[in-house]
Amino acid sequence: MTPHQQADGSASAPDGLLTEAFAQFPAPAMLTDSEGNILWANRALCELSGYAVEELLGHTPSVLRSGRHDAAFYRQLWDTVRAGRIWRGDVIDRRKDGTLYVVEEAVAPLRDAQGAIRHFVAVQHDITQREARREHEHYLAYHDVLTRLPNRAMLDDIAQKAALSALRSEQPLAMMFLDLDGFKAINDTLGHHVGDQLLAAVAQRLQSGIRRSDTVARIGGDEFAVLLADLDSRASAGLLAQKLLDALARPFQFRKHRFTIRASVGIAIFPSDATSIDALLNQADQAMYLAKLQGGQRYHFFDQGDAQRRKKPAAPRQETHGPDKPGQAHKPEAASRR
Repeated sequence: MTPHQQADGSASAPDGLLTEAFAQFPAPAMLTDSEGNILWANRALCELSGYAVEELLGHTPSVLRSGRHDAAFYRQLWDTVRAGRIWRGDVIDRRKDGTLYVVEEAVAPLRDAQGAIRHFVAVQHDITQREARREHEHYLAYHDVLTRLPNRAMLDDIAQKAALSALRSEQPLAMMFLDLDGFKAINDTLGHHVGDQLLAAVAQRLQSGIRRSDTVARIGGDEFAVLLADLDSRASAGLLAQKLLDALARPFQFRKHRFTIRASVGIAIFPSDATSIDALLNQADQAMYLAKLQGGQRYHFFDQGDAQRRKKPAAPRQETHGPDKPGQAHKPEAASRR
């Protein structure tokens, strides 16, 4: 048998060559004893974690823990490898500077000639950028980029869960549909960049005006929805709607442009008005339309006669709240003040 041939006939490399090969191995890797104390770490792991090898030796891999995994996660990892099996999974670790990174990791037990587990080796693959892209794609799927509010998809998810909770607690929830009156005139006269600034500012005011249990979402160009969870009464929804209308009525200032803006709000109650989220939002939209027909800057509660009143706008309205004398659609004040 040659000096570098093992008893089973497989080729082996000189110890020095193996050490250098693992030291230069492009994937982060470490070797621990059977108690989990780090005996060796390669250059790639040090570069990824920010620790010098001397700072890792003698410590357990817990020095890299981010706090994003619970004790059960690590217990399952160690139970797997101590049972002689390979553990694979994604791990969020923390660098020396405190920043987080994500790795695909495989941890394997190493046995001695008698079959006893003496060491563990861990090999990692940095997937931080891939996870960041995935998280960004997920964010885009559920948020409006301009206002950073939840979009319709996220609103649906939140509303479905809120509806189940409302049924269990027998506490209703409300959906508001809010539309800005005359917003198109701003885009047409001052440009989309000014309109975008206005939408972002509107979003901030709406968020500032709701409770922590509520959700505001952008569901269209100048259309917003507000989900009111844990509603104690129908009147509470009206009070919050008026609060939001008053907040939006305060002037907006963008450099040389100053605006006053009007809005129309429709409100529908779950489950008395609708038993599905799609129907609830549609009924709030119908109620908003009636508020707009009366001049805007008001809110209107949905009732079952709304569909007929949409066909006959002159019919009497009920539960519409706002100015006694409806004004005109909002106008920019000194829209091009120099």
